[in-house]
Amino acid sequence: MGLRRMLVLTLPTLGFSTALSLVTTYLPVILDRYTNSATLIGFAIGGEGIFSALIPVVVGVISDRIWTKRWGRRQPFMIFAAPFMAASLMLAPFQPGYVPIAVSTFVFFAAYHFYTSPYQSLLPDVTPAGSHGKVQGFQSFMRGGGMFMGMVVAGMLFYRWEPLPFILCSILIMVFTYLTVAKIHEPVPEHNLPPRQGVWGEVKRVFTSVREDKAIQSFMVASFLWESTLAGLRPFIMLYFIYALGSTEQVGALLLGLVGVTYMVAGIASGYLADKYGRSRVMRVGLWVYLGGCILGTFLTDIKWAFVFLPIFGLGGSIVLTLPYAILIRLMPKEHVGQYTGMFSMMRGLANIIAPIIAGGAIDIAATFVDGGRRFSVIWLVSAVMIVISLFFFRGSGKDEVINV
Repeated sequence: MGLRRMLVLTLPTLGFSTALSLVTTYLPVILDRYTNSATLIGFAIGGEGIFSALIPVVVGVISDRIWTKRWGRRQPFMIFAAPFMAASLMLAPFQPGYVPIAVSTFVFFAAYHFYTSPYQSLLPDVTPAGSHGKVQGFQSFMRGGGMFMGMVVAGMLFYRWEPLPFILCSILIMVFTYLTVAKIHEPVPEHNLPPRQGVWGEVKRVFTSVREDKAIQSFMVASFLWESTLAGLRPFIMLYFIYALGSTEQVGALLLGLVGVTYMVAGIASGYLADKYGRSRVMRVGLWVYLGGCILGTFLTDIKWAFVFLPIFGLGGSIVLTLPYAILIRLMPKEHVGQYTGMFSMMRGLANIIAPIIAGGAIDIAATFVDGGRRFSVIWLVSAVMIVISLFFFRGSGKDEVINV
């Protein structure tokens, strides 16, 4: 697959990653004006987990069962959801109170997961087998770029005129969706469409088949643990910088930017290496590097050394979060790509709900054993434990398959 085609195919990731980072970073600032309750703010922003647990599997089932001559199976969902995502994003900062903003946020999250699950299924549909790793690498690069744009660039615009980043991001979503839909054409499925047994019957069948397929079952558990490593760190990482390492917010932001750059570069590199040397093999190397970074973070006491260890963490983390879907492609049957992709997305959503609670509980427990801000260092230990457990489940994911093209 050519470079230009991979860029066009992964452009939507840049759009919705920017949007998600923007919503989770700056909408809380606006919500804070309408409520003094951190719980209510958390409910409005944390509502993503609810939608990610409910929508992807159902949408995945439906996207496997339909076919349109003009748009194929996956792109109709992108075309339908993009305007809702863009409109809710654009209108959110203009809403007059907590409830209207929360409703706009929920509409955004619902449209986001209605869009992203079929879009993720589109990637293996249109990508040659020998390029799956590369495409996931480019998608990881776009995701990292979206995080940078949604947190750093959007922050500069937000403090000039608050609605501006929301408006510009809405335009990006529509433009990127149009370019991908216009330039990428889905091939006719090589297999017959699954029989119409009812959507809920198919959803039930997905869960049943996962329970019966030990390789996919183990992989889903491992993917939950991998996503949990980052989901548990994200809410507390700045507090770790400030209270455990004595950093300032500015230095903490600089460190996160350094991790983001490492993440983007390593994402593309790991994709090419995975297609050349085997996805599972590169994934295992990434897990051990990731584990080493987490162990270093647990015992770090000087902010200066964070500039050394965090790129190691970013390198391993980029590999671990880039390759799972490329590995799953090899495990799932082609006629049910959308369904298993929905299950994969659901695991990620559950991680975003459960992991912060586990990490927060660990911090509270650590407060009884260590002094002051050092309790926040336990977040790295929690992630390290999750990585070690995931190695056990990943052991049964199958042998590497290297495809030369």
